[in-house]
This record gives sequence, structure tokens and C-alpha cells, in this order.
Amino acid sequence: MRWFWWFGVVPQLFLLAGYLHDLGLPPVDVSVFGALFLAWFAQVRALPMLLLALAIGRSLVDQASLPVHLLVIGVPIAVLLPLRALFVAQHWLWQAMAASVLAVVIPKLSGLCARIFDQPAPVGILDPWQVFWAASLLPPLLLVARLSPPFRAFTEQAEQARRVAA
Repeated sequence: MRWFWWFGVVPQLFLLAGYLHDLGLPPVDVSVFGALFLAWFAQVRALPMLLLALAIGRSLVDQASLPVHLLVIGVPIAVLLPLRALFVAQHWLWQAMAASVLAVVIPKLSGLCARIFDQPAPVGILDPWQVFWAASLLPPLLLVARLSPPFRAFTEQAEQARRVAA
């Protein structure tokens, strides 16, 4: 049942973020949000399918093909995943720093993959406000997401045990 919720809700988050931005709220990059959640809080054995849902969601709002989206989101996750053991991901400072770095890296990586694989180029230009909003909004959103379904069902068990013990 948790997979049904994941594939039903997560791709729609990309559309919801665009809708909320059109209403005048600050922009939230769901790719950065998803990459941070998968790299630091998700169950490692479930990462491939969780990543697939994020790539499907990103393909709803971007013109590039699904394999390009798998690369654009998957490469930052692969880089951050070994850092899970080094950094305490629950500290908001680490989350804000990683969110700001990913807010720069993901659009640049998207443009690079578009050029390499001859895909439609992303129309978004790197916006400093996007980096600011990612650093300030994503840590509280990650906290809320880890406590709500469908994200709670895929949170690493050790992280859940630490939260219960604290």
C-alpha cells in the first residue's frame, strides 16, 4: 500500500509546487526536496523505485525524457548518500547547506544532460532567490514530510528509532 501512495502522491508534488508558485508563493524545487529526502532519510534498499517516482514527477513539468531525469536527480543522491554517515542529517544547518548546493547543481546538471543527450533544454535560469528559498524552506518541509505519509513509510528505521528515543 505504501508504494501506491508513493507513486500516487510524489509525482503530483511537482504539479502542486508549480501551482503554488503561480499563486504567488515562493518557488520550491521538488527535485531538490526529493533528492535530499532520498539521500539522507529514505530506506536505502527502496531508493531505485523511490527515485523512479521522482523522475516521473519531474517529467510531468520538464520536457526532457525520463532517463535524463533519472540522471539529474540520481547523481546528486549518489553523491550525498555516502555523506549520510558523516553528517548528522537532522541538523537544519546541514540540510540548508545541502539544499542550497542542490538548488544550484540540479539546474546545471539538467542543462548539461540536455546538451549531452540532445534533449530539450530546460527553460529555467539559475535564480539566486530559488537558492535562498531552498535553503530556508526545505529543512522545515523535510521535517514535516518525514512525519507524514507517504514519506514516513520510507524513512530509514534507524532514523525513526532515534526520533522515538529523543
